[in-house]
Amino acid sequence: MSFEPTVDEAKFNASSKLIRATALRGTPLEGDSCGNCLYYLQPDDPLAFCWHEKFQCLVSTNWWCQFWAMREE
Repeated sequence: MSFEPTVDEAKFNASSKLIRATALRGTPLEGDSCGNCLYYLQPDDPLAFCWHEKFQCLVSTNWWCQFWAMREE
C-alpha cells in the first residue's frame, strides 16, 4: 500500500512568496552568508533559525538573503 503525499497549496504559495521577497539564495554572496549574519541564531550549527522579524525560517549557514546584517564582534 502506498500513500501519495499531499501538498498544502496555501502554505506552499506563502513559502514561495517569502523566498522571492527575501531574495533567498542557496549560495553566499560576496563572502556574506547566513552563517555570519546577525540574525542566524546558532552560528556554529550548519542549520539554524533566522530570527529576522520579516523572515523567521530554518536556514543553512551557506545561504544568503537580502536581510543579511553584519554580526557584531
